Amino acid sequence: MVNPAAWVLMAALFGSYVRVRREYAMARAEHAAQERDEEARRRVIHERMRIARELHDVVAHHLALANAQAGTAAHLARPHPDQAIVMIEKSPDVTASALRELKATVGLLRQETDAKELAPAPGLEQLPRLVETCASAGLDVTVSTEGRPHALTPGLNLTAYRIVQEALTNVTKHAATLSARVRLIYTPHYRTLTVTNEIGSRPTSAADIHGRGRGFGLLGMRERALSAGGTFHAGPRPGGGFEVACSLPLPRSEESTS
Repeated sequence: MVNPAAWVLMAALFGSYVRVRREYAMARAEHAAQERDEEARRRVIHERMRIARELHDVVAHHLALANAQAGTAAHLARPHPDQAIVMIEKSPDVTASALRELKATVGLLRQETDAKELAPAPGLEQLPRLVETCASAGLDVTVSTEGRPHALTPGLNLTAYRIVQEALTNVTKHAATLSARVRLIYTPHYRTLTVTNEIGSRPTSAADIHGRGRGFGLLGMRERALSAGGTFHAGPRPGGGFEVACSLPLPRSEESTS
């Protein structure tokens, strides 16, 4: 009687073991599926944030310049009509540039693959054109370079350009000054850039001087810099005015060739 009872007990134990193994495999499969769903959601959120940053930088920059041009033209319409006409004639250049960048950005979003995602994206080599565009809106931008220039990867180059662009946009929208200074500092391991502006004579609120209290400009610049492994700082200068400073690390391949 003991021997048959032992066989029955062994069969029950083996059945329980198989059931537990099956439930464990099902739980692992469900967990893996949940992890895939979570990763897909994280990628979607990251992509939405990237798209939002790109569209914000493109639209906000050009609209701010167009608004500054319109305001300057209205201010000069009566005392200096010739200058107002010149300012109005420059407006199509700003809107055409905005349409080109929007077309390029939307074109990237329509691509099915990411192999050439950043190929058409702007970089610091387009900084002279950006300075000219700002000048057409009445903002005098001075660019200085320190160190031996070297190339960045397309992603870092885009990050540096967008930060400079957004910083100049904030100067156009919020600062009580008609001038700004851009410094590009090249070192073997970092590319550092700063955008500074002085306090102008026109009275304005502290929120306008510092570019705070509205929009996502500073937040977008910080996100870009940190996502590239760099550092970001924005705040009032000790002697007055405002400064945006960012350092972007170079990849090892570029460090060895620089």
